Order: sequence, then structure tokens, then C-alpha cells
Amino acid sequence: MMSNKNLSVLALSLICSTSAFANEPASSFDKWFSEGSFHGAMKSYYFVQTFDKEGSHQSQIWANGGNIVFSTAELNGFELGGEFQGSYITSRDDPDGKTAGSMDADGAVLSESYLKYTLGDTTFKGGRQHFSSPFVADSGSRLIKESFEMYQIRNKSLLNTEISAGYVTKYQTRTDKSYYRDNDFVKFEQNGIGRPGGFYDIGDSGMWFTQINTSLSNEIRVKGQYADVIGEVKALYADVKYTLPIPLKSYIAAQLYTNSWDNSDFTNNNLFGVKFGANHNDLEFFAAITTVSGSAGEYRVFRGVGQGAYSQFTKTTKTAGVAAFEAGTDSYQLGVGYRFNQLDGKLRVTSFDNPEVGKDLDEWTLNLVYGFVGDFKNCIISVDFTVLDYENNDKDATDLRAKFTYKF
Repeated sequence: MMSNKNLSVLALSLICSTSAFANEPASSFDKWFSEGSFHGAMKSYYFVQTFDKEGSHQSQIWANGGNIVFSTAELNGFELGGEFQGSYITSRDDPDGKTAGSMDADGAVLSESYLKYTLGDTTFKGGRQHFSSPFVADSGSRLIKESFEMYQIRNKSLLNTEISAGYVTKYQTRTDKSYYRDNDFVKFEQNGIGRPGGFYDIGDSGMWFTQINTSLSNEIRVKGQYADVIGEVKALYADVKYTLPIPLKSYIAAQLYTNSWDNSDFTNNNLFGVKFGANHNDLEFFAAITTVSGSAGEYRVFRGVGQGAYSQFTKTTKTAGVAAFEAGTDSYQLGVGYRFNQLDGKLRVTSFDNPEVGKDLDEWTLNLVYGFVGDFKNCIISVDFTVLDYENNDKDATDLRAKFTYKF
């Protein structure tokens, strides 16, 4: 089997040796490479955080970088791909190290290096790759996007249905100082120096999953996933979305998380959620509730691996709504969105009612995205602003994120 080092060298040589921008089936080995596709993005991110706690300091960081992606054309069903990401800190004023595990990374990382093979309705993909599902999902909200080392197979033989299965061995974090308490079975770096995160073992034996996505009709869509972090936790996720047959574009959805921890000291709890949404012209409205079984102090519901693994209906921007998974917690969200020409805006108010004293949170989130046209097409500016209002006022904070992206 080809080592990660050899795959990395191969991906780099591919990126540097081609200038093709198409991605059609190739008729020869030479065209397999020359007819590959090449794209990427340049990014500039500026984050500011303020904290109400006495003695705390404001946090500011400005990072620049981007990514370069290459994939060969398809030859007899085979395809190779790779991606490099780079992050360079232009300015930083962060005395308390608030961005150490998220944005504060200088350097580059080979985040994708994979082999893909397609035969009819079945596709295999193995190696380093980005991936998104309820229990395994990377996040691209910071300059360095997360990734996984994994092996997956997908089949679309059944009408309106995709069935997939996979085995995940490693998780690439944003920085080499990233640590997440609800993923503490990952072998995170213990002596990070401020570089992009490496690929870290998921437990002692990795995790596997199987998933189904299907549309039972034009109105009903169902998703389900089972995952097993070997030796740690087994979990099941399911959701169903029903598009209402009325002139107003509207839907109602329900979801369920349930898990069984291998550690007998951990209590097993469930999360259930309901969401309603409606659209009229450029105006969107939505409301959601999630509730978790259990009592104060019991173990949380397993949400998945990766900072993109937040499929609960009450997710947010700053905290991702992680509080919604705590035992005994009820969460509520109201939101409205509006599109005006190239500007998209969304306002959300989310409340997390935790049974533990001092842990309630009201999170106000404003998201703005503007996509340029004309001479500046492919340029995007986004602004995210969050106010965190905790029951314990010492934890109150604000968070501002400004991002510029140019895709090519």
C-alpha cells in the first residue's frame, strides 16, 4: 500500500505539473493528468472576540492563506486527487490564547491525497479527504479546513437512494493545539507549536459507519446513519423532512440522536428535535426545538467526530450549539433570513436551557454574505456577529468574524 508520504509527494507533483482545467474521462495515461482539474481559493480572515469577565483580554487575529486542489481526469474509473492548505498569521493580539486551537496556525498541510474508483453506480474513495455526514464531518469555518483519513464506498443503484459505508482512522484538526472535550478519545497533539493540525488517531481502532439517504417521494426525504467509535461509543442518527403541499414553500422536520457508551459510568441519553421552516420570495422563516433526556451532570449525547458534526436543528455559528447535547437541556431557536440582490442575511436567536445552575445561554447570531458580480465575480465577503449572554455573566462575550474569499 502506498504510504502517506508517497501520496503527498505524488499529489504535490500533480499540482505543480499541470495547467489543465477540465475534468472529463481520459482516453490515455497522459491525458489522465493533462485533462485533470485545478482550482482553489485565496482567503483573508479577521476575527475579534471580547469578554466580560474581569481581567480577561480582547482577542484579535488576522490570518491569510488559501488552498490548491487538483484531481486527475477519470481513466478506466480511476481518479487521483490532492489538496494543500496554507495559513499565515499577519497580525495577532491574543494574550489569553483564545485562538490557539482554531485560527492561530502558521504553515501548510496536505489535507487531501486520495484514490477514487467508480464502477457503474458504485464509488470507492480512500485516503485523506474532506467528508460531511451526521457523525463524521469536517468544518471549514476557519482558515484551515479539517479533514479525515478514511475509506468509503457509495452506491446509488436504488432509485433516489444512496447507501454508503466507511472506516475512519484519523482526524486532521485546524491547528496542532486543537482539543475538543467531547472528542477526547482522539489522540490530539500534546505539544503543539502553532502549526496546522496533523492527522490524529481516532481512539485505538478508528471508527466505522453506514448511512442511507433516500427520497420516498417528492415531499419526503429520509436520512439515517449508524456509527461505532470502536471501544468508545455506538450511535444512531435519523431525520425525516416533509415538504408541505401548500403554495407557501414550507417544511416540517424531525430528528433523533441516540447512543450507547462503552464506559458503563456514562449515562446513555437521547436528543429529539423538531423544525419548521417557510419561504416566500426572498424571505425565510424557521423555528426549531431540541430536547435531551437525562438530568443535570449526566453524560452528554454523542454528536460525532469533527467540528462540522453538528446536525442538531439548533446549531449556531460561534458555539455551534454544542450546549444542545448536554443532558437534560432544552434548546429553542427562531430565525429569519432575507436575500436582497447579492446580499444574503440571516438572524437567529437561540436559547439553551441547561438544568445545571449558571449554564443557561442565549446566543444571538447575525450572518451576512455578499457575492460580487462583474469584474469581481468569485469574490465573497462574509460577516458573522454573535452575542453570548450566559446565566453566569462572567462568561458573556461577543464574537466578530470578517472573511474575504476569492475562488479560482
